[in-house]
Amino acid sequence: MPTLYWKSTCTTCREVRTKLRAQFLDMAEKNYSKEPLTAAEVRTMTQAAGGVAEVINTTHAIYKENGWKASLPDLETFVAAAVTEVNLLRRPILLRDDGKKAWVHKACLGATL
Repeated sequence: MPTLYWKSTCTTCREVRTKLRAQFLDMAEKNYSKEPLTAAEVRTMTQAAGGVAEVINTTHAIYKENGWKASLPDLETFVAAAVTEVNLLRRPILLRDDGKKAWVHKACLGATL
């Protein structure tokens, strides 16, 4: 079953979650504002979405401070940073049950599982 990674404090996450719940009868959820993400989860989501560029929050201070606009971090650097600071992830993220495809932000609404 697909898994929605979301934050209950995020308006877009709550809106997308409501719409997805109506669309998918079987959908796992992880509210990572209450349950921390693991490095394996961040790595899987990032790879399934197509890479760091697809999931990184370009408005976050860490993104700007590290000069990641000019040169994105490698996967493992990003994973380590995102586990520590989850707001580096764009959200929500819908991960297909096989872990090979992910949709980010409002693209979750167009997911074909």
